[in-house]
Parts: sequence; C-alpha cells; structure tokens
Amino acid sequence: MTHNENFNLDELPEELKGDIIPEIDPAKLFDEKEYATLIIGGDDGSKKDIQNADFISIIINNKATREEKDEALVKLKANKANALLLSAISKTKNLQQKALIIAACWETGIDFSKDYLVFVDLICSTDFNVSFEAFTVITEMDAEIDKTILLKAQEILKPFIDKNDHSKDAFEMIKEKLNSL
Repeated sequence: MTHNENFNLDELPEELKGDIIPEIDPAKLFDEKEYATLIIGGDDGSKKDIQNADFISIIINNKATREEKDEALVKLKANKANALLLSAISKTKNLQQKALIIAACWETGIDFSKDYLVFVDLICSTDFNVSFEAFTVITEMDAEIDKTILLKAQEILKPFIDKNDHSKDAFEMIKEKLNSL
C-alpha cells in the first residue's frame, strides 16, 4: 500500500483494522497540517520528563486553550525543563511547532543563558517565526553573557546579516553589549 490521498480502509488486513473509528479518515493521519509526531526524550524518560513532554505537546497543540498553554508554561518552569525544551527544538522538523517551542523558552522565564549560542544559531533560520522567537529568547535574557560567547555569537551571525533582519538586529545588540564591557 502506498501513501496517497485515496486511502482505502478495505485495503488494510483485518488484524490491523481493529478499533478504527469510522469518523476518522485515515488519510488525514498522513496530513502534516492535521497531525504531526514529535518525539521528545527517550524510552528511559522519568515521570517528570513524560509530564514535561505532555506540557510541550499542549504548547504546540493549536486546539489547546490559552489557559491550558499558560498552565503548561508554568509547569515547565517549575519542572526546570530546559534540557527537554532544547531537545524538542532540535528534534522538531515542523517549523511552526519549532517556533512555538522556542517561544515557550522565553515565555516560561527559564534561564537559557548557558544555551545562548543555540538560540543565536536559530536566529539565522530562514523561517521568520523561528528566527523571531529565538531573537526574543536572547533579548529577554537577564544574565550576563561572557565576552567570548558574545564574540562567537557575532561570528555565527555575520554571514546572515544581509539575509535576515533578526540576524542583523542581534548582531547590533551584541555589538552594543561588547562595547559596554
């Protein structure tokens, strides 16, 4: 059976039909706009990691309410979910979802200053939302960033200054920080 728009439930072997609910069109399961799979963490995840993965899935769920998303952000901060958020960002191919997870990094208020260069790399993205949210993460950081990290950040951003407004803005912001040291 090949992946196509004309999915036929009758083509499935009987043992695979199981409890398929007739109201669900199985062809929609292959539509990335309808459904996307995000694998966060590994098989050995702790209970806290599993809960945090659930909170991340709420954040990227376009059907979740603002209240549900706000509660998920509070829980992610309380659980210090830095590593899991970074893992989700690196593993997510869907750019819309990636931007939402990056936004969660600054919305939670978690300190990502040790991961400054990760967000600088993301600023260089050709996707506007990914770049914008990553830029917001670094602008919202309160912690002092080491001079060597700032210099590395400028090296990363330099080739993208003419390609991406956020790269240019970040480069200038870092330049100001360096001048004030």
